[in-house]
Amino acid sequence: MNEKFVQFAASEPDEEYPFTVCGQTVLLCNAALADAISVLPEQTREEILRYYFLRQPQRVIGACIGRSRSTAGRHIQLALQRLREEMGVSRYE
Repeated sequence: MNEKFVQFAASEPDEEYPFTVCGQTVLLCNAALADAISVLPEQTREEILRYYFLRQPQRVIGACIGRSRSTAGRHIQLALQRLREEMGVSRYE
């Protein structure tokens, strides 16, 4: 009988690194990412939280920060660029 092992869940990370903004804490399993996020300004951390972790559309994020959808999108794009720089990662990695 040929049996195959299928893993249904990812293994638990060894360590967790908290990222807190707007009273919410997200646990990351990447220390470099947690450190890079921690140096971002509060509003930028909030935009990252809302877009990537709460999955809010840019239109909603823009309304929350009192800006347009396109401005919120640009802020997120600039935040990602800054995170790449902080982590020493190329855009295409």
